Amino acid sequence: MTWLIGIAVIAFMLAPIMWILPSRRQSQQAAVRAAARSLGLSVKVVAMPKTRRERIRREDDVYGVCYTRGVHNKRSLPAWKFWLIDIPEGEDDVVPCSAEIAALISECRGLLPSDATMLEFSPVGLHVYWRERQADEKVVAEIAQCLNAIIEKGGLEVAPRSESAE
Repeated sequence: MTWLIGIAVIAFMLAPIMWILPSRRQSQQAAVRAAARSLGLSVKVVAMPKTRRERIRREDDVYGVCYTRGVHNKRSLPAWKFWLIDIPEGEDDVVPCSAEIAALISECRGLLPSDATMLEFSPVGLHVYWRERQADEKVVAEIAQCLNAIIEKGGLEVAPRSESAE
């Protein structure tokens, strides 16, 4: 009987420690997000963007992540949003991107994961919103490659001039 009580006491002492340890899924997410940061992307957990219909209906927020590739510009460029999922015509009231940028996005759409919902350009950088389902380092590398291609080919970033060039 004393052995049973001893085992129960030890189990109650170890239970809180087991709650603190990350699960396998959390460890995988941490590794994927660390890989993204090593490729120059910033990672933030956010509420996923909503269409106008979802906002009017006040649907619950769905959380995912936003990977951002920062840009360095001295000139201001217009912000835009590009939905990667099918939404009915007229369902959103966002500013569209140029035809050139839309063509670039279509070219590298295969590099983005299937659960990515939106690309957004702001003065901070180019953002991709996605749910991180079946994420691994290869998928993150493809996302970084796609964002870099859109920024470089679309002229969204002006390389900083060196002081000697002035």
